[in-house]
Amino acid sequence: MNFNKSALFILLLMFVSLIIPYPAQGQQRVLQVGMKGSDVQELQENLVMLGERLIIDGIFGPSTKQAIINLQKKAELPVDGVVGSETRIIIKEALNYDEHTVEEGDTLSELAIFYKAPIKTIKEANKLTSNNILVGQELIIPKNSLGGNISTDFYDIISYKIKRGDSLEKISKKFNTTIRTIKKLNNLESYNLKAGETIKVSKLVLDLSNASKNTSKVKKDFIWPVFIKGRISSDYGWRIHPILKKKSFHKGVDIALPTGTSIKAIKAGKILSSGWIRGFGKTVTIDHGNGVVSLYGHNSQLLIKAGQKVNQGQIIAKSGNTGRSTGPHLEFRMMINGKAINPHKYIN
Repeated sequence: MNFNKSALFILLLMFVSLIIPYPAQGQQRVLQVGMKGSDVQELQENLVMLGERLIIDGIFGPSTKQAIINLQKKAELPVDGVVGSETRIIIKEALNYDEHTVEEGDTLSELAIFYKAPIKTIKEANKLTSNNILVGQELIIPKNSLGGNISTDFYDIISYKIKRGDSLEKISKKFNTTIRTIKKLNNLESYNLKAGETIKVSKLVLDLSNASKNTSKVKKDFIWPVFIKGRISSDYGWRIHPILKKKSFHKGVDIALPTGTSIKAIKAGKILSSGWIRGFGKTVTIDHGNGVVSLYGHNSQLLIKAGQKVNQGQIIAKSGNTGRSTGPHLEFRMMINGKAINPHKYIN
């Protein structure tokens, strides 16, 4: 029997389709070293959220494999550095928890009410043997999707061992904080420090030192960051803190949005950062020039990279519920020379 080349090619394709397994529709592929793509990038972002130090480049290299191995060891899974269904489930479960830094006045019962999580669950997650919690203590809280958020800022509390020659002024400049903040964190009554002692310091997470500086009056030529108006769940200004029940100043505007809503640049500018910021989750910051920086937090997807130039109205992210958040929303902020301003005054 004679076959022409076209018939042979079709038969070959049919044979290959029978012997090569394809993922079922909607099924995620097994990820391993050498692979590239958006799913690898998403994996890397998730690993960074879980504390791994990685470059998020969408390439499954040795560092990504090592991060997976670390995770598999902790979860007591077979250690192979490959992301199959079991490892994917563990990552999903791990991401289903958020962090809360205990503040003055916090109690387990108040946290349980606010986060809609049973006290027993919080205690089990943090291996607490009593209801006592300490200011500055990091707690993991099971996430939910009931809406709302906790006001956060761009700082982490870290421990710092005092060196010979250190002063409060030197330490405050080193970590971009203030002497007053350091004294308050450590209940210090004087400026005297002892070498070898450990103190708490608020470390700046988002560095705006490379942003432009304000030189002239800022014009009212910015646009709203979403195409739909969205419900403002917490506006800029004074409010009653949901946990402490005290007045606190909210430096941004929280817009309740369905996950996946397009987020747009309020004005043309250059991307300062596009990545994970503790508390804010997946976050974008844009330098618009003249000292104006905008911030878009708690996103599910980031669509641009640091250093990239964007136009006004360009889609930069998709809204979500990442970071310290208890419901899908956008946290939108504007700053001039690093100081928070009321966005409503500049939105056209």
